[in-house]
Amino acid sequence: MGRNDEDWAVFWCSLLSPVLLGEIPEAQRERYFQALSQEERQLPNGQRMDEGLARLEYLIQCGQLGLVTGPSGVGKSALLKRFLHRLLPQHCQALYCHLTHLPSAGLLKLVVTQLGETPRRGKERIYEQILERATQAESTLLLVFDEAHLLDGDALTDLRLLISSALDVRPPLKMLLVGQEPLRAVLRRARHADLLNRVSVRYQLRPFSREQTCRYIDFQLSQAGGDAKVFDDSVKAAIHDFTGGLPRQINNLATACLLQATARKVLRIDDDLFQYAAGEFQLP
Repeated sequence: MGRNDEDWAVFWCSLLSPVLLGEIPEAQRERYFQALSQEERQLPNGQRMDEGLARLEYLIQCGQLGLVTGPSGVGKSALLKRFLHRLLPQHCQALYCHLTHLPSAGLLKLVVTQLGETPRRGKERIYEQILERATQAESTLLLVFDEAHLLDGDALTDLRLLISSALDVRPPLKMLLVGQEPLRAVLRRARHADLLNRVSVRYQLRPFSREQTCRYIDFQLSQAGGDAKVFDDSVKAAIHDFTGGLPRQINNLATACLLQATARKVLRIDDDLFQYAAGEFQLP
């Protein structure tokens, strides 16, 4: 395999979830992401990222409201990180908000605070404050709401009013909602029809197929200096069935298998070892 049994457990990597930007020296970030993108293009995940990035870039150029959805662990955060990293400050200023469980008034105040200002009294004045800040910006202002499936009905209504009030704002104010599948059902309700009609860019991330899961595991092993034969073919298929093809869970379960193999000092992961490792994921 090129590494001893301790090494290939430690070196198991996750291209889907790059380390935080703060952990990478600024001078090396561009090279890191370029290398990561080249590697991911060899994966089924790479095509998904390219498709998602193309839609989000269109949002910055021509759209006003974007929507990205998918189940937990499918890669939404990875797509969002890649997209935000590629934004040029002279073209777009992104404001990221993930505390979407806040009540509507608190959410709007948080936006104002992240814009570097003290929130005014009254919702109308907060609207005006955000729009004024957008007009003062040197580039497009993009409000990104992650975990948007946690937004309550009043918050979604307020965001609709905010985005509709920004039609004549220059530079433009844009918005991106990123959340799990329930967000799509919420937006289809009659109450939010106007907000849904304003969505100009949509992208839905889907889990891997069984074939894609097997390729993903093989690729990760090769990147870590391992051998694709470490995992029996039946185990790769079982990992897909157990995880539903969600990359985050594939990473977690494959890592558990590798760590268990390390503890047993074996160089092959068979069905017996998989069943033992998978048992750790079964809640009582």
